[in-house]
Amino acid sequence: MAPALFAPALLALVFALPLTAAAYEVVEENDARVIYSTEAEFDEIFEMIEFAIESEGLVINNVGYISRMLDRTAGQEAGEGIYLDGRSLDFCSATYSRNTMEADPHNITFCPYVITVYELSDEPGTIYVSYQRVPTIGDDDSRAALEDVNELVDRIVIEAMM
Repeated sequence: MAPALFAPALLALVFALPLTAAAYEVVEENDARVIYSTEAEFDEIFEMIEFAIESEGLVINNVGYISRMLDRTAGQEAGEGIYLDGRSLDFCSATYSRNTMEADPHNITFCPYVITVYELSDEPGTIYVSYQRVPTIGDDDSRAALEDVNELVDRIVIEAMM
């Protein structure tokens, strides 16, 4: 195979394979939030979450540097470094959001969707990935559309950690 043809094929193979075969576990799952944990490098998991969001055809609106904010304000607030790193990604889906808002225009409050990735100072090497579940409220159409959002966000998280 010519080198010019080989490089793209090799690159495609590399990106088709997961960067890590990290096992994950459910730490908490209830109506309010879902928390997963995995033993991995923070940046690797964060990048995989970004990739999984983009693989769904979605655009990340914002990255929040939560741990940096806490570190920056540590002198003004009581407490020490809670996180080694902690960031959030917010994104929305025109399709999923439209479905929820057509079912109930007040469902606008649930957009954007947010996934957080964090590593606790007292648990280095354990990376947590979590999100708030949107409440499945309203009539049947609203509840179904909101549950679809929860399934989307969970799929993104699981995809990233596989």
